[in-house]
Amino acid sequence: VHISLVGRDSMRISWITNDDSLALVEYGTSPWAFDRSATGDTSTYRYFLYKSGQIHNVVIGPLDPDTIYYYRCGGAPNKMYSLKTPPAQLPIKFAVS
Repeated sequence: VHISLVGRDSMRISWITNDDSLALVEYGTSPWAFDRSATGDTSTYRYFLYKSGQIHNVVIGPLDPDTIYYYRCGGAPNKMYSLKTPPAQLPIKFAVS
């Protein structure tokens, strides 16, 4: 599963499957309490003899700043992930040591 920021209040969630599962993300602010959902698109590609899996992309939002969200992809009954949205005040400064 890959996540990326889309604008100030949305996140793109991407994942790959080998089957024709739905491009669906269910999410909420409490673990296993998914009170919102969003759908997206699915694509594949070929390169010579290689064929990719099903690449799913879903944008969720609007999301509140500085909040932990719990989500699951494709309606998977036993896999839950979490993400934390950035604070409302940007830019964010990072230090690496």
